[in-house]
Amino acid sequence: MGSVMRGLLRNTIIIGLFVLYFIMILMKSDLGGNLLSPVVTAIAAWYLYLGYVKKAAGRTMRAEGVFFFASVFTWVVCDTAWAVYSLLLGIDPEEMILTTYGYSLTNLFFLIWLIISGLQELKRWNMVQVLVDTVAISFSSMILIWLFFLNADRQNVILLQTDWVSAASIGIDFIIIIWTIIWFFSIRSGKIPRYMRYSPLGTILFALMDIVYYYQLFYTEYDPNSLLDGGYVFAFALMGISGYLKYVQKEQGAITLDNKGGNSKGLILLVAPVAIVLFKGFEVEYLLLLVVTILLHFMFSAFTQKNIFRDELLEKEKELNAKLERKVAERTSELNALLDKDVVTGLQSRRSFLRNLRETIGELDDQSNLILFYIDLNRYKMIKTMFGNYVGEQVLSEVGATLQTRFEKDGAMLASYGEDVFVLLLKGNFTYEKGEAIAAEITETCSRIYRVDGYDIRVTLNTGLAIYPTDSSTKAELIRHADIAMSEARKNGYNKVQSFDHELEAQVSRKNRIELLLKKVCFDEEFSLHYQPQVTIEKGEIYGMEALLRWKTPDGTMISPGEFIPIAEETGYIIPIGYWVMERALEQLAKWDELCDGDYKMAVNVSAKQLLERDFIQNLSEMLIRYQIDPARLEIEITESSQLEENREIKSKLIRIHEMGISIAMDDFGTGYSSLYYLKHLPIDRIKIAKPLIDKIETDVYDKTIVQTAITVAKTRNMKTIAEGVETREQWECLKAIHCDEVQGYYFARPMPAAEIFEKWLCK
Repeated sequence: MGSVMRGLLRNTIIIGLFVLYFIMILMKSDLGGNLLSPVVTAIAAWYLYLGYVKKAAGRTMRAEGVFFFASVFTWVVCDTAWAVYSLLLGIDPEEMILTTYGYSLTNLFFLIWLIISGLQELKRWNMVQVLVDTVAISFSSMILIWLFFLNADRQNVILLQTDWVSAASIGIDFIIIIWTIIWFFSIRSGKIPRYMRYSPLGTILFALMDIVYYYQLFYTEYDPNSLLDGGYVFAFALMGISGYLKYVQKEQGAITLDNKGGNSKGLILLVAPVAIVLFKGFEVEYLLLLVVTILLHFMFSAFTQKNIFRDELLEKEKELNAKLERKVAERTSELNALLDKDVVTGLQSRRSFLRNLRETIGELDDQSNLILFYIDLNRYKMIKTMFGNYVGEQVLSEVGATLQTRFEKDGAMLASYGEDVFVLLLKGNFTYEKGEAIAAEITETCSRIYRVDGYDIRVTLNTGLAIYPTDSSTKAELIRHADIAMSEARKNGYNKVQSFDHELEAQVSRKNRIELLLKKVCFDEEFSLHYQPQVTIEKGEIYGMEALLRWKTPDGTMISPGEFIPIAEETGYIIPIGYWVMERALEQLAKWDELCDGDYKMAVNVSAKQLLERDFIQNLSEMLIRYQIDPARLEIEITESSQLEENREIKSKLIRIHEMGISIAMDDFGTGYSSLYYLKHLPIDRIKIAKPLIDKIETDVYDKTIVQTAITVAKTRNMKTIAEGVETREQWECLKAIHCDEVQGYYFARPMPAAEIFEKWLCK
């Protein structure tokens, strides 16, 4: 509060001094004028120092402020000297050099200040427009000087030349006026800060007062401490106010000084002809010159501004194009980064890996080789089914992070190659033994229990490896061979490692051979059906059987269904094979009905591709009628696949089949594309729990929990559950304890021909 009061008192004193000075001027008091003029001018100089020197930002701004302050301070020195000469020494100040020529130093410092500030402003201005404005203003000013100051008399010009200091001061005054008008022309937009409203007014008022002073000095007689001196002091006061406002003002405002835009402010040039008419009358020749000057200024300004606008549009277009190109480059870079990064694991994507693998192969020397590990997570889809996508993805991410932590120091290239597949590439000098040791380390490091979202998730892996260039000549072959090796490892169980070798290549050749044999197979001669009993878990009594296809080639070779069925699925041969199996199974059931009255149920596997057949339901109905089989005695087993979720036609056909009275079983539940979607949205009557979940059910808590969960879910949907692949009494006892309904497996009976199952199991 004290500082506020002190500031208020200070400002009151300053204002009081200014008011007192002007009272002395009005009273024509030489004593008061001589004493107060240097005081009030010194106050203005002090505020100029605070605002323009002390608060200046940067070296150039400080230099401007120094000369602005020096111009007023010089006046203070001269006024002080005037007072000393006049009041103390009794000397006429007009006869002393300091007071005669010292005041002109103010004009000189003003000129230096304008030059420094002007050079800064001109960097941002259009020079053509500056030239147009300068010529128009200068020509108009020269006419006014000629008429008003020199009274249109050439003799006055000659007399003025005898006093070069006065002539220079007058010239500077007109430069100040011209520059201030040009500056005024340059203001195109923005809010002018308050301090900038006072400094140009002060400088142009000083220049006008100075011109009046020299006019009086030239034509009449200068009268000290007159209103003219008051005008000087008032001009300095305006400058002091500008310095004070700049010093105390926090926000300096935003103003555009670029002399680009409309030229409506050129109307200020009309002041010249108006002044001539008012004070000199109708000086036609000069008025005509001024009108022509104003018209030419508007014409050239309009043309210049049009070119400026066109250039600005072109520049903005270039800037916009450059900005768009930068944006496109940024977005392209971001898109490439996204495409090169797997969303779930944060590792390299398949796209990025293939590109880097190609480059790595191209840079490989004769002393090195590459080893590729193809790492597959077992039961990943089942994990997502049982625990949700989030948990599954978190598990996948943690496995990826574990691999990255282990191999990041080895210069390894690690990528997420598929939904549940990682590929790891190492460069060096590798053998199969060394590669298998690394793969075993991968298994040991990653195959463990992960705690995710409150669940303990057990992860197992299978890894295949291949070496370049030993096993492959291209990157595609390298990946394919590692994949083949991984598939072989998966056949052998969990956490297995397999190196690619020629035997695996021979297996691929065998697959091709089987495909060729399927094209030529004679169904009735080479195919046959075996039947495996399905029994209730409580009493071990048979209630039905599953028809299983067997293939014996003409040369007596038995080809396993596990080997040829996937090939048939892949090639589409499964459709005619499926119809043959359905026909033979129903025909056999009809024959048994003639021999005994067992009312057993027949389960037949049906491919999703077969369900997509347009006439499948019609053909199935005709078979049931042909063999007079009650639809309730037929059960079709469908294997889990993505098509069951994605294809509406399959779902529609399953509903129609169910409405016919035929029961539907979900085969191999818990593997492959296992999803609770099936249980909720498809008309399932029975789920067959896959053999891999049964193999260790009595010892593996994780497998047992999954099976028990599946049974619980099935019961809530009024579905039966049957466990396939039961081979031991312990498995049977465990399943019985968790209330599984039915079982199927070697513990009771192997698949057998029709005559053998009839003799041992049917119609006893």
